[in-house]
Amino acid sequence: MIKKWLPLSLSALLLCGSISSFAAETKIYQGLGHSTNFRVGPGKDSEGQQVYSFNYVDAAVLFDSDGKIINAVVDALEVSTPNYDGESMPHFSGWPGTEGHNLADHKTKKVIGKTENTPASIANEVDNWKTKRERGATYGMNPKNEWDEQMDFFQEKFKGKTVEELEIIFTKLYSDVNGRPLKENSRNDKDKEKYSKLTEAEKKEVADITAGATMSLRDSHGDILGALKNAYENRVEVAIPTK
Repeated sequence: MIKKWLPLSLSALLLCGSISSFAAETKIYQGLGHSTNFRVGPGKDSEGQQVYSFNYVDAAVLFDSDGKIINAVVDALEVSTPNYDGESMPHFSGWPGTEGHNLADHKTKKVIGKTENTPASIANEVDNWKTKRERGATYGMNPKNEWDEQMDFFQEKFKGKTVEELEIIFTKLYSDVNGRPLKENSRNDKDKEKYSKLTEAEKKEVADITAGATMSLRDSHGDILGALKNAYENRVEVAIPTK
């Protein structure tokens, strides 16, 4: 199952970021990391019952000897209770044999009954889980710039920086309210105040970020920075064959 929805192997990294030009004495490190968060939401169903979900973020990262990111591939699995009405959202209705959960219809957005929670029905749910990258254009965040596209942009921004440097950037250039990149035209007073204290160079950097991505690197939808940090903590040296 993991192989299906988390295809973050070293071979994938080598395809995405060439390391063939590195000198023989260069030390390269591979790290596989993850982070998990549980969310009350998104929202409630048509009968007022709470929706629950979780996000499992995975990151496969190549680091140099100074801890700077050479290449990164990030994906995330988001799963909710079946009373969420988002059509592409993977569901988990409960352990086989437990009481059924409210089931929402994706078209009407209304609760239409209870799940069966048989071994077959739950197995079918799990077998059909898709990551945010696999959901692609059906994820439903922004049709003009979906999660996978924004993640690709961030992955390029990660290159040449350490995880610690990314944390500093996040603290300085991202909202303390929702974790998203600051915006010049924000209506939130806290964000406006924080943005006003940025230097011109920092404002330019924020503009460069928001031109390619507006989602958060750490919020209730997943802790991407946490997965990168865990990858760094788990890093091991990679022996690169040379001619």
